[in-house]
Amino acid sequence: MSEALLSPSLWDFAERLRASAKEVALNVEDRPELAGSVFCGGETSATTLNPTDLPPEKVAITIGRYAIVLGLLPDVPTLEAVRETLRRYRNQCVVARSYLSANQSLDLQLMLVGPRGSERQNAWRALALMVERDDRVARKLAWLRPEDAQLDAESYDEFVKRSFLARPWDSADDFEDVALDQLSETDVMSEGLPRSTADEWERIALDGDKTPDEIVTALVKAWERRGKA
Repeated sequence: MSEALLSPSLWDFAERLRASAKEVALNVEDRPELAGSVFCGGETSATTLNPTDLPPEKVAITIGRYAIVLGLLPDVPTLEAVRETLRRYRNQCVVARSYLSANQSLDLQLMLVGPRGSERQNAWRALALMVERDDRVARKLAWLRPEDAQLDAESYDEFVKRSFLARPWDSADDFEDVALDQLSETDVMSEGLPRSTADEWERIALDGDKTPDEIVTALVKAWERRGKA
């Protein structure tokens, strides 16, 4: 759809992503066909989805090798509303995949922005985790925005750190003696970190069923248990 018709929040989200891409020297291209209702191959009743099965607002772009569908989470944090929104955006991603090669489809992303003030609401945080764990059709990320618009830049930066646009290696030289990068070094093991604890930390960090809060709690408990086995 034309960006002139987009809601301010979705337009702002798209502009922020374009700016982030520019910062890391990735090319951005508008891909309106990915956000349409017609599957690649021709416009017939059999290749066109009903508007009730698609989201009312969406933008599609490519950043580098990644195709991205951008959209909005509903205004209210209810399971029914989020499930219906997710259903429609999954359908949109199916349309998008019809225009992509097999390798391009593997990199398809769905990025959704939440309503104002959703960042600190427990209900929204739980629903956002549900959205991001749904790996059907495309990888999904949700940006929950703060109550104060003046904090949008900081909140968005945290969102980007979880995306393919993150460049942590650019600041790697700013850190010294990063313990987790040195777990395999003999001198670190001799300074009080048992090998068993390091192995347990690795298992915890790779557990895809845990939430971030559960991972942190498990890491702390593993540290408290060190040397007691």
